[in-house]
Amino acid sequence: MTLTDQEFRLFRNLIYEESGILIKETRKEFLEKRVLKRISETGASSPYWYYRYIASMKTDELLVLLDLMTINETSFFRNRPQIDFFNNSILPELIKKKETGGSKTLRIWSAGCSTGEEPYSIAMGICETIAYSPNWNIKIFASDISLASLKIAKDGEYSEDKVRATVDDHLIDKYFENNGNFFRIKDEIKKLVVFDFNNLKNDNGLRNLDVIFCRNVIIYFPEDNQIKLINRFYENLSPGGYLLLGHSESIQGWNTGFNFIHNNKGTAYKKPEETKTNEDNLKGVNR
Repeated sequence: MTLTDQEFRLFRNLIYEESGILIKETRKEFLEKRVLKRISETGASSPYWYYRYIASMKTDELLVLLDLMTINETSFFRNRPQIDFFNNSILPELIKKKETGGSKTLRIWSAGCSTGEEPYSIAMGICETIAYSPNWNIKIFASDISLASLKIAKDGEYSEDKVRATVDDHLIDKYFENNGNFFRIKDEIKKLVVFDFNNLKNDNGLRNLDVIFCRNVIIYFPEDNQIKLINRFYENLSPGGYLLLGHSESIQGWNTGFNFIHNNKGTAYKKPEETKTNEDNLKGVNR
C-alpha cells in the first residue's frame, strides 16, 4: 500500500493546519511510512478512510499521528557551547539583575522539550549556579506536542548509557538515583520542572519569562509560521530576556527586535531592556 499524491496532500495539509508543521514534497516517504504504520495498527481499511476518521472526529488518534511527525532526538546538555553560555554568562547576569531588583524568581520555558533532557539539564545548571533554597522561586515550564515524550519526561527515568554519554560524573552523583536498569532524576530537580502539552501553533499564555529555549523546533515550520512564533516569543519574554534557538536555526536579518549575542560558539537572542512598541517591532523579515 502507498499514498497517492492526492492522499499525501490531504495528510500534509491536515498536519499543517493542526500543528503548523509543514511536510515538504521531498519528505513524502517520511510521512507515508508513518501514516501506513498507523493504518496497519488501527485496522483502517484505506488511507482515505483513516484520513476521514482523524480529520472529522479529531480523536486522540490525530495526536498519535502528530506525535509521529516529530523527531524526538535529544540528549542531556545538548549543544554544550550554548549550554555553557547559558550557565556561565546568561544565568549569572540574570541572577545579579534579580538580586539587585529585589526579586528572586526565575521563569524559563523549554518549548519542544521532547523527553525532558533539556529542561532537566537547565535545572541542573541552575542548581549548580544558585545555592538552591526556598528564597528562590524557580519554575521551568516544559512543553511538547508529543504525549509519549511527555510521559517519559515526567517519569524522569533514563538508561545509564544515555545519562553517562553526556552528563559529568559529579552531576550524576548529585542529581540522579541509580535504580539498577536506569537512572532516575532526583526529586529536587524534578520539582523545578512543570511539564505540559502544548502545540506551538497556539499561545500557551506564558508571560514575563526570563529565558526561552526552543531548539531544533522552528525548522519544522514554514517561514511565515516561524515569524509568528518568534514574534510571540518576543512577547512572552520580559525586557532583557533571552531566546535560545538550535545551532542550525537563525533569525538574523529578521526585523524581530532581538539583539544577537554570542560567546565562543554559544549563541542567543536578547530582548532589549527597553523595548520598542509593537508598531516598531515584530513586522517580519527584512527583504
